Amino acid sequence: MVLAYFIGCDDPQIAGGGAKWERAASADATYWVDWRVVVGVIPKADPFDVEIRITNYKTGAPSNVQCSIDAEMPEHGHGMNVIPNMQQLGPGHFLAKGMLLHMPGRWSIVIDATDGAMTERAQFLYLMP
Repeated sequence: MVLAYFIGCDDPQIAGGGAKWERAASADATYWVDWRVVVGVIPKADPFDVEIRITNYKTGAPSNVQCSIDAEMPEHGHGMNVIPNMQQLGPGHFLAKGMLLHMPGRWSIVIDATDGAMTERAQFLYLMP
């Protein structure tokens, strides 16, 4: 089950203010995964950056995990043509640079939180007009 809603929060480390945060629980509800587009909206066929926060589901404390992000188009059977550059800004705080959704349609954006050998995924759906 994926739970998603929007929360408002700005971070002084990221210039531009960004869009509202979107949130979902990871698959086993170990983490909250929050993300937002740094520039406000996802541009069609242009690179963009995503800020990510991963916190403990029960306590809300930043989680000391590794993070990766990807996007795919389930109906088309393909994903992005690029691999984003992930930067860790602090515990549970990341910046994915160079995301690119190159065509209109339904995209599945997945964010993985990895702690040792355990990985949990949060999934978000986005319809590119």
